[in-house]
Amino acid sequence: MLNNMKLAIVIPTYNEGKTLPSLIDRLVEQVKHIVDEFNIIIVDDSSPDGTADIARNLAKKIREIIVIQRPKKLGLGAAYKNGFSYVLEKLGSELIIEMDADHSHDPSEIPNMIKKIGRYDFLIASRHIKGSTTIGWGIWRKITHALAVSIAKQCAKLDISDPTSGFRMFKKETLQQIDFEKIKSDGYAFQIEVLHQLKQKGMKGLETITTFVDRKEGKSKMGKREILQFTKTCMSYIRK
Repeated sequence: MLNNMKLAIVIPTYNEGKTLPSLIDRLVEQVKHIVDEFNIIIVDDSSPDGTADIARNLAKKIREIIVIQRPKKLGLGAAYKNGFSYVLEKLGSELIIEMDADHSHDPSEIPNMIKKIGRYDFLIASRHIKGSTTIGWGIWRKITHALAVSIAKQCAKLDISDPTSGFRMFKKETLQQIDFEKIKSDGYAFQIEVLHQLKQKGMKGLETITTFVDRKEGKSKMGKREILQFTKTCMSYIRK
């Protein structure tokens, strides 16, 4: 166990009622023996499937769970802003993880992430380094993902192989350096804006191997609006 280490895990949710309970079980099992204190912050956009109620019921049994319910669907990026701000202002956790609720990110990788972050400012579980595996993607998903990665890397001048990964770890001091007021995206492009700021501030990141499993329950939240916003955000860096 890492004595006096406080870990926070921020999980945005929208219609993840079927996957959330089993994910929480897996998370708790992985982290309870390796850190002195942890919290799981669930940020829900008033999911029609009752995810927030399910999360609150889980919180009655697991005191480390904190539920933030927002009035409507406000987007992935906005959820992370809310979650990160809560951690920095009220918890003061030394390490902060962001991850999805649909089992695409494996909680069993978290102990290795904690060991690896060391002298780095942030860590990304990358699908594009040797040793990583992606399961369940069809040809169309592979093409659109490759295009998104290419656009992000070229436009925002990022030297990270997987800038769209949503499985990340930050040190508290790293998140404190991010000016969230300057981040305009409330969707998936939030991930690119964060990395762009970190690069500008000279922050050092490490990519680690991961096994990414495409969701088996529910639907992807990547719609036309998110794709357009992602593209506009990436292209905006060309004009700067």
